[in-house]
Amino acid sequence: MIRYLIALVLALLAATSGVVPASAHAELKSSNPATGAMLDVAPKQVELVFSAAVSLPEGEAVVVTGPDGAKWPVTQAAAVGSTITAAVDPAAAKSGAHTLAWAALSDDGDVVRGTINFTLNVPAVTSSVPVTTTATSEAPVSSAPTSSTTEQSGGVPAWVWIVLGLVVLVGVILLVRRRKEA
Repeated sequence: MIRYLIALVLALLAATSGVVPASAHAELKSSNPATGAMLDVAPKQVELVFSAAVSLPEGEAVVVTGPDGAKWPVTQAAAVGSTITAAVDPAAAKSGAHTLAWAALSDDGDVVRGTINFTLNVPAVTSSVPVTTTATSEAPVSSAPTSSTTEQSGGVPAWVWIVLGLVVLVGVILLVRRRKEA
């Protein structure tokens, strides 16, 4: 009986020795524009910094929506290391609340998503008086977490099935041995 328990322990150790811990999903660490930012000048670029390396998912990685529901044109989205950047057209900016929806592909294969809300205080353009801006400001960078969700790939890891199979196999062997002894 002791030999079977030792064999079970060795089999479980062998089965789990190659198992690596699951990698965590990348989380948004900071953004430009920041969550809750009040901007006087529309940004020309969006920057998202994550806790781990990310890549662009299929589909749109960055979508900026204005107060009227219109989407800003987004171009040149790129992921380098743990940062996603995208150029946006500030000409589409209007005063009011804006939403920046983002998606990133973590190294573990899951897509993480979230939103950033910011407000633009763009002066209204009149037909006879040209508008000039004398002060330019960089959008503040947020280090506060934003809302995000993760799309799980689902399923049970293969190592769990291997360990379960080994436990069942050893149990069957012990049961057969016990019946033979009786």
